[in-house]
Amino acid sequence: MSRVLGKPQQRRVGERRQTPLHRRIALETPEHVRLEYQLADLGSRAAALALDLAIIVTTILLVALVLRFTGALGGAGAGFGTAVLYIVLFFATWGYFLCFEAAWDGRTPGKRALGLRVLHDGGEPLSFQGSVLRNLIRFVDLQPGVTGMAGAATILFNRRAQRLGDIVAGTIVVRDTGGGEMFGDEVEPSRRPTRPALSLEQFELLAGYMARREGLEPGVRRRVAVSVWGALRDSTGEDPAASEADPDERLARLYEAEAPRHAARRGGASLQAAAMARERREAWEAYTALVEKGRARGLGALTEEEVRAFGRLYRGVTADLARARTYGASPAMMEAVERWAGSGHNLLYRAKGRAAVPLGRWVAREFPRAVRRHRWPVLLAALLLFGPMLASYGAVRDVPARARAIMPPGMLARAENTARGDPDAAYLEVGGAEMPALSSMVMTNNVGVTFTAFTGGLLAGVGTVLILVFNGVLLGAAFGLYANNEVLGVILAFVFPHGVMELSAICLAGGAGLGLGSALLVPGRRTRREALRERGREFLSLLGGAVLLLLVAGLVEGFYSPSGLPAVAKFAFGGGTAILLAVYFGFAGRGVRAAPAP
Repeated sequence: MSRVLGKPQQRRVGERRQTPLHRRIALETPEHVRLEYQLADLGSRAAALALDLAIIVTTILLVALVLRFTGALGGAGAGFGTAVLYIVLFFATWGYFLCFEAAWDGRTPGKRALGLRVLHDGGEPLSFQGSVLRNLIRFVDLQPGVTGMAGAATILFNRRAQRLGDIVAGTIVVRDTGGGEMFGDEVEPSRRPTRPALSLEQFELLAGYMARREGLEPGVRRRVAVSVWGALRDSTGEDPAASEADPDERLARLYEAEAPRHAARRGGASLQAAAMARERREAWEAYTALVEKGRARGLGALTEEEVRAFGRLYRGVTADLARARTYGASPAMMEAVERWAGSGHNLLYRAKGRAAVPLGRWVAREFPRAVRRHRWPVLLAALLLFGPMLASYGAVRDVPARARAIMPPGMLARAENTARGDPDAAYLEVGGAEMPALSSMVMTNNVGVTFTAFTGGLLAGVGTVLILVFNGVLLGAAFGLYANNEVLGVILAFVFPHGVMELSAICLAGGAGLGLGSALLVPGRRTRREALRERGREFLSLLGGAVLLLLVAGLVEGFYSPSGLPAVAKFAFGGGTAILLAVYFGFAGRGVRAAPAP
């Protein structure tokens, strides 16, 4: 359960109305403890993204330089070096954010440097499934082109600062700057400051300005400082006729004086919080040490005794958090206790959430069941792929000149130069050294296409439909071109061994994309947000199966399809693959009880 704090609601300060500078969200844990987080704003997320992109570009350049100077991009090793470069480029495009966030508890290097973390909007740590969904949808968030305007606009206008990928995955990005000290921040009775001059609302306005001032342009900073000082000046007791030469400096001095006063503004309650901090110091130190150890090496690295101690101390810290709120602890102490309670919560539920369907069981049972369960969107995707393919084939056969308007010049030349009358003629001459490069290029390109087909479903299915139709038209035109040159058997002998798996994978990914798009068009009794989240998780299994098929198809296309084997062997291989897939999708996993839904 969660609710957003600090929505743009108006607060009266003096005679001015102000809006909180930061949005906050309150999440309730399964222990019924409320954890409050500050939502990451667009600026901090953009800075983290820029840092991550710099790391990606630097890594690509370093890998290319290493391959270049070791000779892996030239000579006998060119095929292997090019294959490595294709894989690195694919990982940089699709895998960097996904893998880092899944393995590093919702953080990339950029997010860690900026103190940001991704969580599920119920307070749970980011799951692998959530990381996959939010980072595949990143492709849509970056549109148009690579401007990122779609994602930026969604973050600005969404009350939880979610981009489209966050909405589908059910995630939020929060500030997570570390635990800080849980003790030593409360005010001792002998050193209690004087009564604050500003009200609580006025101090929140001042604290918000001080938190943002360093990131403001000089001109903007001065205008904001003048406005804030104008709202607070009457409460400070300064002469209104005094010079306004440097309001920013006045605000800095005012904050330095008011911060300790507001830390102890609740008097006796703050003294109770200070007593609690002194009393709980030893337990908090033990707890923070265990959390740090678990963060570094995982909860599994703790001994049985340490795990029991962690559970006991975690329950104690969540109780301390409730007491600190009751006692009116200082903002510094509240923030520290809340962050450490959140860190323990993330560590505990990250370990609990690691359970997943084993890969073998998923392949043997869950994936074919998902194909049968979602057969209608998959069949619709097949219609959108094969229908335009047949239409394009007929159009090119009817008017051969149409092929020149559709196909690239290289394909035209290859078809015209293929020897007629030889069923074993090579469609593509590939040397043994070049096969790894061909395999990795085809594999990464096709997996990227399936990812795009899935994410295109977020555009009410339009993006998925365009990708399916476009690929169908190209494929049909290619077959028509070769048929017009009387060498259709040559391209079929090349395509057939891997084509059954490849086209099946595209239909599965297209079905997943259409399923995602249906959440916007026919959400049923759920809201569109709820439907997107549910169907994104539901159809992710189809996409995973499509990727698995494409990995195998890429190996076949790189090493088997261009080989010198006779055409009959290649047709037999493709036919055998078609029969195996039909049996697998039709019967695998039947008669076995389905695993419970996650």
